[in-house]
Amino acid sequence: MIKIAGQILLILLAVAARAQTPAVQQTLEDLMESLSSEPDENSDFQEIMDDLAYFGQHQLLINSATKEEMQRLHFLPDMLIDDLIEFREKTGQIYSLYEMAAITGFNPELLNKLEPFISFDVRGAERKSKKSDNDVFVRSTRAFSAAEGGVKNPNYEGTMERYYLRFKHKSSDLEYGFVAEKDPGEAFFTGSNKYGFDYTGAFGNFKLGSTGQRVFVGDYHVRFGQGLVAWQGFSMGKSSETTQTLRSGQGIRSSSSTDENQFFRGIASQLKFGKFSFMPFVSFRSLDANVDTIEGKPFFRAFQTSGYHRTKSEIAGKDALNQIAGGAYASFSYQRWSVGATAVFTRFNAEMNRSDVPENQFLWEGKENFVAGIDWKGSVRNVFIFGEAAVSANNGKALLTGIMLKPASNAEFTAVYRNINKTYFSFFANSFTESSRTNDENALYFGFKFFPAPRWTIRTYADFFEYRWIKYTTAAPSKGTELFAQVSYAPSRKTDIYLRFFQEDKELKVTSGNLRFNQPQRINRLRLNFSREINENFSIKNRIELSLYSKLEKEKGYLVYQDLIYKPVGKRFSINGRLAYFATDGYNSRLYAYENDLLYSFSIPALYGKGIRSYFNFRQALTDKLTFWLKFAATHRFSQTGTEEPADLATKSELKIQLRYQF
Repeated sequence: MIKIAGQILLILLAVAARAQTPAVQQTLEDLMESLSSEPDENSDFQEIMDDLAYFGQHQLLINSATKEEMQRLHFLPDMLIDDLIEFREKTGQIYSLYEMAAITGFNPELLNKLEPFISFDVRGAERKSKKSDNDVFVRSTRAFSAAEGGVKNPNYEGTMERYYLRFKHKSSDLEYGFVAEKDPGEAFFTGSNKYGFDYTGAFGNFKLGSTGQRVFVGDYHVRFGQGLVAWQGFSMGKSSETTQTLRSGQGIRSSSSTDENQFFRGIASQLKFGKFSFMPFVSFRSLDANVDTIEGKPFFRAFQTSGYHRTKSEIAGKDALNQIAGGAYASFSYQRWSVGATAVFTRFNAEMNRSDVPENQFLWEGKENFVAGIDWKGSVRNVFIFGEAAVSANNGKALLTGIMLKPASNAEFTAVYRNINKTYFSFFANSFTESSRTNDENALYFGFKFFPAPRWTIRTYADFFEYRWIKYTTAAPSKGTELFAQVSYAPSRKTDIYLRFFQEDKELKVTSGNLRFNQPQRINRLRLNFSREINENFSIKNRIELSLYSKLEKEKGYLVYQDLIYKPVGKRFSINGRLAYFATDGYNSRLYAYENDLLYSFSIPALYGKGIRSYFNFRQALTDKLTFWLKFAATHRFSQTGTEEPADLATKSELKIQLRYQF
C-alpha cells in the first residue's frame, strides 16, 4: 500500500509539473534528446509529430483503443501495450492514471508522458460524430552569412529562401491533403520550376466499412516487421530508452512528409478479416539519378538522395529514373502473438551499374530486385520475443531477433542479435542496425533499465558489431563497440537532473600516400543536464557537455548553455531562448544540442570551432484559429589561432516564420 501511495503521489506531482508544457513539442524534444549518437537532420519526423499533435487535441480513448492506435503514441512499447490491454480486459473500465500505475512497467515517468494524450472516457456516439480537423501550415526560412554576399548564390538557379506549404484534412473516416516545398537555391515560379514549388505531394485515405479496412492513394509509407524488408519514415535507433528496441510495424500510413526519397506513390489497402490482415500495395514514381547510356542501354551508378535541385547537374538528374514497386504484407494475430510475411518487388527503367570499387563488390546491381521476409513477435508472462528473417536476390540473407524481459518489477532487459550477410540488399530496409545501410553486419546489443529507488533511473546499453567486408569508410573488414550509461534523478516535481556517458570505438579508413588502412577511432561524450520549473511562468535548463576524440590526432571540446522558457499562464503567447558557448579543437570533436523550434519543425546544429550559439522563439495565438511563430538563431564563430578561416565569414544566422490556420 505504501508503495502504491508513493507512486500515486509522484504521478500527481509529475502531472502538475507537466501541465504547463505544450505536449507535442515537449514530447518531441524528449525523443530527440534521448538519442545517444549523432542525430540525423534528414530523418523524417513528420509522422510522429502528426500523431502526437492529433492525440494532443483528440485524446486517445484508452478504454477502447486498439493496439494499432496505441502504437501511434510511438513511445509506448508493445509489451506494455499488451499488459495494458490484458489489465483492461480483467478489470473493466480504467478510470485514472492511478489505476494504470498498478500495471508493471507503467512508472511515473511514462504515465507523466502519457497524460496529455489519453482520456478515460468511454467511446460514445458523440465522439464518433466529432467534426473533422483542417490545418494549413505556411513556413518560410532564410539563412544568412557573409559568405553568401547577397540573396542568391551565383552557382544556384534560385534564391536562398526555403518555403513550405501544407494542407491536411483529418477525420475518423477520411484523411487527405497536400504538401509542397522549395529548398534553398531552388527556382520558384521561374527557370526549371515555372509552376512553383520544386517538390509537391498529395495523399489521401478513406475507411471502408466498420472493421478497420482502409484504402490509400497518393503518397504513403509502409512499415512491416522489424524493418529488414520495408520500413519508411521515422524509426527509433539506439537511444537513452535503452530497452525499446522493438519496431512496432504500423502497416500503411499516408505520407505528408517532404522527404523526397523514402515513400511510395500509388495505391494501397489495409484489409482485416478477424485475426488475419492483408496489405497489398503498388507504387509508380520517379527518382533522382544521373542516367547515362552504354550501347543505347540506360544505366546509373547511384541514386541522388539530397533532394536538392539547384545546379545544372542536380536539375538534370531530377526524376530521371522510373521505379515500379509492389508487394504485400500478410499477418495472423492470436492473443499476444503475431506472425507476418512481407514480399516486395522493385523494377527500374535503367540498370544499376555501380562503380568498380571494392566496397561495391557484393552489392546488388541490375534492373530488378525481390526481397521477402517472415517476422514474429509475442510474449509469455514477462518475456517478449521478436524478430524477422529475410532473403533477397543474389543469395542475400538477413536475421534480426531479440528478447525483452522484466526480471523484476523495477527492471527491464533486452538483447538484440543481427546477422546480415554481404549480399543482402533491400531499397526500403530500415532496421535496428549500426550502419545506415542494412547490409553486412554481425552484431549483439544489450540494454538495461533499472529503477533502484524512487526518483532514480539508471539506463545502460552495450552494442558490439563487426563488418565482414569493406565499407565506404573502411579499408578492410572492421569492428566496433558502443557503450552508453545515464543516471537520472528527479529530487522534486519541478527539478530533473541527468548525467550521461557515451563511448564509440570504430575502425575507420586512413589514407597515407598510396596506402589505405584502418585506424581505431574513439569518441567520448559526457553530459550533465539540469532543468527546473521556477514557477508557473518560468522554466530553465542548463547543460555542460564534453567531447573527446582520438584517431591519428586528438581533439577535445565542450559546450555550455542556458535555456529560459517563459509561458505566462492565461496568456496567448510564449517565449523561449538559449545562449550557448562552445569550444572544440575541430569538427571531429563537434557537439549537438536539440533546439526548441517552430511547431512541426526541429533543429540540431553541429557546433564546432569556438563561438556562441543563440536563438529566440516567439509564439502568438492571433485568434482562436490562427497562430504565428517566429524563430531567430545565430552562430558566431571566433577566429582561432592556426586556422585560415577569415573572421568576417564566421557569423551565420537564420530566420524562420510560420503561420498555422485551423478550421
